[in-house]
Amino acid sequence: MECPRCHNRNVKRLYPLNGKYYCRQCIMFHRVWIEDTNTQHKQHHYPQKKIDYFLDFELSSAQKTISRQLVENYQHHRHSLVLAVCGSGKTEIVFELIQYALQKGDRVCFCIPRKELVKELYQRIQEAFLQVDIGVVYGGYMKNIEAQLMICTMHQLYRFEQSGFDLMIADEVDAFPFYGNEVLQELFMRCCNGQYVKLSATFVREDIKDEELLIMNRRYHGYDLPVPQMILCPRCLQHFVLKWLLFRLKKKAIVFVPLIEDVDRVVKQIQSHTSFKVKGVSSQHSHNQETLKELKDGQLDVIVSTSLLERGITIEDVQVIIYHGEHALFDRRTLIQMAGRVGRKISHPQGHVYILSSEHTSSIRQCIHTLKKLNKMNV
Repeated sequence: MECPRCHNRNVKRLYPLNGKYYCRQCIMFHRVWIEDTNTQHKQHHYPQKKIDYFLDFELSSAQKTISRQLVENYQHHRHSLVLAVCGSGKTEIVFELIQYALQKGDRVCFCIPRKELVKELYQRIQEAFLQVDIGVVYGGYMKNIEAQLMICTMHQLYRFEQSGFDLMIADEVDAFPFYGNEVLQELFMRCCNGQYVKLSATFVREDIKDEELLIMNRRYHGYDLPVPQMILCPRCLQHFVLKWLLFRLKKKAIVFVPLIEDVDRVVKQIQSHTSFKVKGVSSQHSHNQETLKELKDGQLDVIVSTSLLERGITIEDVQVIIYHGEHALFDRRTLIQMAGRVGRKISHPQGHVYILSSEHTSSIRQCIHTLKKLNKMNV
């Protein structure tokens, strides 16, 4: 027996009910009966029509090149991977492709792991494609489920298994919960009737199969990516070095810590014998958005955060310090994303990233090597 959705064959995860078996491995996406092997897609028909979109800025030459290549790949039925560094404007480079697919009458889905980012993405695409009816689905919210252009979290893809899309665009495929999740990845492929584009800032060799890899190694303002500086010191001394760095920087800063229980402890350490205005954020803290706004508005000097803020945020002229960088949770992808919070605005295109660590881990070495390599590439 095999689950038709996730291909699970583990009999311990296949449960009997009323004489039939269903899969427990992917039960969070509603029950699938093992006998139900019908994978026929329900056809949607949309008229061919002229579609326009609007951007309030001009794409860089690198963005235009990749944008055109994505359209060409789609025309030739090729999948695409786009390695676009943090802050390079990877969302806008798929707009021409979306326009092309919609004009053909194809159905398009843009999916992303977290619902907070779905809300932001929906707003951006709605402002760009004024004449297009757009659907959006995330946990607890659903709008225009039959729309030609859908924006959703990856968990919500189960709703489209029997209809699917001609074009699937997935952003942050290196992020939790999509990365390494075989059920979600299989669900993504079941919804893909045609071609897909996967976007990431941290593709590695093992991520690439038969797709064409397109690389955008420069941010729109053209400056190099900030490369972290590692400060080697024992764990017991890192809080002293942290305070010294904050005094030295005298700018807005995000201090990343590995664990939720570290947040309040480090907040208290920074507050002791300093005048810094500091608060913490994590999945267990309340008022995270309000705290983030206070930092952006200059009402706070420092935010102490778990990996909650490693993606999807832009703060002008912010610096980053990674505390206890030797921790196993700080892998290469995570460190690159955290460093990518710095220098995103053209008004402040450079900044500082420090990693406080008791050892020179392979993840830290790989992060620094990758960013230096991207800065040297002539793409």
